[in-house]
Amino acid sequence: MPKGALHSIHRQQRSSRWCLSPVRAIKNMTEKMVTIGSYSTPYEANMVKSQLESAGIPVFIADEYTIGMNWMYSNALGRVKVQVPESLAAEAQELLASEVETSTTQDLSTAAASCPKCGSKNIRDFLDKRSSFLTWLLLGFPLLVPSKKKRCSDCNHYWRLP
Repeated sequence: MPKGALHSIHRQQRSSRWCLSPVRAIKNMTEKMVTIGSYSTPYEANMVKSQLESAGIPVFIADEYTIGMNWMYSNALGRVKVQVPESLAAEAQELLASEVETSTTQDLSTAAASCPKCGSKNIRDFLDKRSSFLTWLLLGFPLLVPSKKKRCSDCNHYWRLP
């Protein structure tokens, strides 16, 4: 048997093998990736990635490093995108929806607080990016300054805690 034929057979066997990874194996590596969520920071996207990978779903994060290096590109690029194979997209979205329902995203200090406008308990911390932009202009790198601002997720009202 000629040497080239053996190499050709070995290449065909190698291309039809399963991809071995710590997460679920994908038979077809050319499967289309579907965006199931977009996040403003790589930190948020990596939290979602770890949840999906712990369930065995392979994940790719698009634009993570670009936005990590220059966070002002986030809106221009469409934020940091979490992508999964098309065949697992429904399962991933279902997993993330169940995680949101069962997780408690509010800490103890905001659990008792409510929106002064509508009375809703669905409030979150608000990160003001203007102060980060000013520190970037003055120092050459952004600093995320913690603030006592809150935002109601229901009526979109902002207020400052005393």
